[in-house]
Amino acid sequence: MSKIKKQNLSERMRTAVSSAPTLNNRFAHAAARAELNPVLPASQASEDTTPQFTQSAVSHPTVATPTPQASASSQVLVAGEGVLREVPLDQIEPNPFNARHIYRPERVNELATSIGANGQETPGSAVALGDKVILIAGHYRWKALKRLGRPMLLVVYPPMSDQELYAKSFRENHDREEETALDNALAWRNLIDKGVYSSETEIAEVTGYSLPSINKTMAILGLPEPILAIVRENPAQFKVSLLYELKLFAESAPIEKAVELTEGILAGEVSRKTITDAREIYEKPKTARKQKETSRAYKITRDGRDIGSMKTWDSGRVSFDVKITDPAERQKLIAELRDRFGLTE
Repeated sequence: MSKIKKQNLSERMRTAVSSAPTLNNRFAHAAARAELNPVLPASQASEDTTPQFTQSAVSHPTVATPTPQASASSQVLVAGEGVLREVPLDQIEPNPFNARHIYRPERVNELATSIGANGQETPGSAVALGDKVILIAGHYRWKALKRLGRPMLLVVYPPMSDQELYAKSFRENHDREEETALDNALAWRNLIDKGVYSSETEIAEVTGYSLPSINKTMAILGLPEPILAIVRENPAQFKVSLLYELKLFAESAPIEKAVELTEGILAGEVSRKTITDAREIYEKPKTARKQKETSRAYKITRDGRDIGSMKTWDSGRVSFDVKITDPAERQKLIAELRDRFGLTE
């Protein structure tokens, strides 16, 4: 398949913008979509699978109604407390506790082209905060709309707790396109560091992941930065099992070898078993065979007869074996050896 040149892509986006549906059409369509699949307001949290939180919305004090300016004609009441409205880009802030941390540029480009041609068919969701709104979910759509310079259709709800901001973001992202292992690790580290959740156990209760799975996911943040940089290129290619095995490998092997395996995973050429086998080589190296010493042998002769031998080694070892039949001569040799080495009875 041939690649689309940047110039052609820009031309397609300009054409798409000029032929996009009208504002009224987008509101009517978005309202219908929101009615079919609404994002529940905080007051209805007990009807979904989110645990009931006791944390107060310290960073998002409750107000009676959303305050960002919008005309009555640009608002539609949906899902109880939620109001569908078109919000200018400069009034939108990202979710500080978003479940997704990594965004693929190619996905943003694809979405910008689609929205340019068809309009924003599905609204995002947000909570009101003063004269701004904080996104709950819809960050990909927000980034695409920024490319187009268009306002964003949002279902805006009254403020909610930090825990609810994460829980709702997690549910929507998980249903659309499951978060990558690195997304989860970064999000969970952020939540614990900022005190939104006090432990990995609480995160397990909210997300439905097992505690061992969360432990392993958090551990991948201990990977060396050169490896994490490669993972960020296409985080969906790296499952938790692969990244955890890669972390164990990096703890016992040279960083160059770990980077080489990471690049192999990115190219689809390295499996978990490949990493496991490679790790065993570094964790259980074969015992080196003892180097054989070089020896030299000498024959001992007397009157043309062999009476023994002597061997020497590079290490300094010396041994000899001799047979002397003459008792007097034998005693003389023994006396000399005793004197030489200070031997006593």
